[in-house]
Amino acid sequence: MFSVIWQSPWVLFGLAAVAAPILIHILVQRRAERVPFPTLRFLQPTRLAAIRRHVLDDAALLAVRAAILAAAVAALAGPLVITSAGLSWERRIVRAVVVEDANTVAGVGADLGRPPRAEQAPPLHLTREFVANSLPDGIRRAVAWLEKAPPARRELVVVSPFAIGSLTAADVAAVPASIGMRFERAGTLPGTRTVPAGRVLGTAGVLARDVTLEGVQTSVRESAAADPAPWPIEVVHAPASKPAADAAVAAVLSQRVWAPLPGRHARLVIVDSEKGYDPVSGVSASPVRTPWIADAIARLIRDDELQTAAAHVATGFGDGKFSAVPWQAVALAADGRPFAVAAESPDRLVVLSAAGPEYPVTPLLMRSLANGMGAVPDLQQGEVAPIADRLLREWGRPAAVPSVPAADALRQDEGENDRRWLWLAALFLLGIEMWMRRARSADQEAREEISRVA
Repeated sequence: MFSVIWQSPWVLFGLAAVAAPILIHILVQRRAERVPFPTLRFLQPTRLAAIRRHVLDDAALLAVRAAILAAAVAALAGPLVITSAGLSWERRIVRAVVVEDANTVAGVGADLGRPPRAEQAPPLHLTREFVANSLPDGIRRAVAWLEKAPPARRELVVVSPFAIGSLTAADVAAVPASIGMRFERAGTLPGTRTVPAGRVLGTAGVLARDVTLEGVQTSVRESAAADPAPWPIEVVHAPASKPAADAAVAAVLSQRVWAPLPGRHARLVIVDSEKGYDPVSGVSASPVRTPWIADAIARLIRDDELQTAAAHVATGFGDGKFSAVPWQAVALAADGRPFAVAAESPDRLVVLSAAGPEYPVTPLLMRSLANGMGAVPDLQQGEVAPIADRLLREWGRPAAVPSVPAADALRQDEGENDRRWLWLAALFLLGIEMWMRRARSADQEAREEISRVA
């Protein structure tokens, strides 16, 4: 049992070129053969007649030339002959093993690099291990490798202690349904762990946080940081609004915000149309190109509390220039126009607000802006509670049998020997054709020599 898959089937139209040698054999003008004769005086004179021959005088040579063209065209079309032995991809398995880096999972009590439980059937065709600092990143790399692997059943094995948050249902759903998934719990999480939890900025200055996780309980300890961090937002407002602006800043600091990273600053310009204060003309703005500024704007847009409070602002900016580049709307007022817009200035993030400092939305805007410039810690590395076994079993699934592998995958699995065999056949036939032509020429020369002798 076998089948043929053509990688470039449109090239088969070139088989029409096989007609070329046939036409050449038919239409070529043959030279009359000269035969030496001692005398013509005893021959009866007759009328000359032109006769055109349309018969093939060397069918073997013609067949060889046509076969050369057919072999070359078929080789260019890229045939892939799949035999019954090559149709065994459904009985094989390609496995990618994602192992969470033991250095990342501090305190784990077992080796994470141990191989998963071996399965006897189906036979393991190919395997590769991916060591990752985070499981989602390792899964993405493993899936990319599996999709390029030879035809087989594909399986993804994840080895980890599976702390809560290390893997989510969204990460599992991102894996194609044709790839099976199996989860191997390796190592034990510690009962208690203390990890740094970033720095916050409050009324007393900068505080360093440490979080202690013990089972399902969490405790936070704060201590004064050695290096101070100033308030990172320059607030530009009408002189009469200074008390309200200072009160908004104090309200934000009383609730704590993430301390800003070095070199990150922002300018909040409050346009107070009711007081006739409009300092926009002196603001330098350009399209956003700095990554941290883009991230801070994205956090403003994702702040649900800010968006809800912005909807209670009656009117936004009436000037249409604030709805075009370089400005980007981060919150809309009740009338659907931008209440707050953001852009990049030479050394900082600049935000324009259409609400005065006394509006309740202003402290929320300041808090979201400050948190957008801070470093939010990743506490997942300190988690001590594991993902439930029940959930891991629900996420697992068997490896699906591929229906019909793609031609590219089959080419990778079976190789390109079929194409090469056709090229070798064409070269072999070309050698035969050269030998036949030389033999024919030698025979013709021998007949002419015999005629001259006669």
